[in-house]
Amino acid sequence: MPELIEMASQFKGLPMSDLIGSPLTAACDAQIKLANATADFIKYVGFLPPPTNDPKGVGDTRIAHFAFRRPIADPGDATKTIDENVTLDVPLLAIVKVPALGITKVDITFDMEVKSSFASKESTDASAKLSADAKIGWGPIRATVHIEGSVATHKENTRSSDNSAKYHVQVLAEDSGMPEGLARVLDILQTAIQPKTTGTAPNAPVNNANNPPGPPTPPSPVNPPNPNDNP
Repeated sequence: MPELIEMASQFKGLPMSDLIGSPLTAACDAQIKLANATADFIKYVGFLPPPTNDPKGVGDTRIAHFAFRRPIADPGDATKTIDENVTLDVPLLAIVKVPALGITKVDITFDMEVKSSFASKESTDASAKLSADAKIGWGPIRATVHIEGSVATHKENTRSSDNSAKYHVQVLAEDSGMPEGLARVLDILQTAIQPKTTGTAPNAPVNNANNPPGPPTPPSPVNPPNPNDNP
């Protein structure tokens, strides 16, 4: 019974609140840091610095400006093309990946095994020898008496104990996708992405393989002056 009480005391002294609570608290703190990372990314990448003493703390939406030229048909001559100058302003958050990591699983495993055994072995070995070794002589009769005794006692106690502990913490984090609110905001921003035409420039004639251009038109002949006409 004392051995069982001693085993129970080993489990009783375990800091279970620390073994279980500490990993959960660490996972919660990690989730807060991940959320702050997403918020900071949106704030510093998606918005310009705010003006001084701005109560909102954010500036205008950061815009990626694209300017390019694209060929279009010349409205005045179908055989020619002109270059159209186009600008496109796109919110930066609509074309970059917003980090959205989150902790999805926390697995805590704690195994402790205590083994204790006690064995007692006791044996007593006793032996006695009695012999008379005395010399008594009355004539032809003689007697010898020898006395010898021995006692042996053997006692053996065996006790063994084995303690082992295993502690495993697994934390799984993954990108579960963009939050619904942020996705709707980006959808609204995408509706504002429209190309704008800023002007046109002449370009080379169109060479169509199926309809090659004809020979150049000869200049109109100049009529010679009539001598009968009054000057």
